[in-house]
Amino acid sequence: MENKRVPEELDPEAALGLLDRAEFGRVAFLADGVPTVRPVNHVLLDGRIVVFTRHTSALGRAVRRQADVQVAYQADQIDPGTRTGWSVLVAGTAADVSRGPHAAQLGLQVQSWMKLPLDMVIAIEPQEVTGLRLAAESGGPR
Repeated sequence: MENKRVPEELDPEAALGLLDRAEFGRVAFLADGVPTVRPVNHVLLDGRIVVFTRHTSALGRAVRRQADVQVAYQADQIDPGTRTGWSVLVAGTAADVSRGPHAAQLGLQVQSWMKLPLDMVIAIEPQEVTGLRLAAESGGPR
């Protein structure tokens, strides 16, 4: 019998709550006119997604070239066996906040897996937050 899953749309608050517990996500943006996706670690602070990267990274270069870069940020947690879990997608703008108050402390809150020196704090301001949870169908056959 096929494993049936029931999709449940999440409200923005619930979706951000799941994102807050995620260890990492993927940021999508245009780099030199080419769609680009990069995995990054993040923290959620005051409703913004904060990432710590290098100013020479593709994301860092894109944000330095243009103020308020349009980005998409996606994180998920899917169980490969049951194919249940959740996915959150955020559309918003990314800006360099490295020179802002408390930038160094913000950057240190992001636990990066990179061993390179990180020197740029980027904040993504959500404009649209959507989420979907896939749960196993309860009850018997219909």
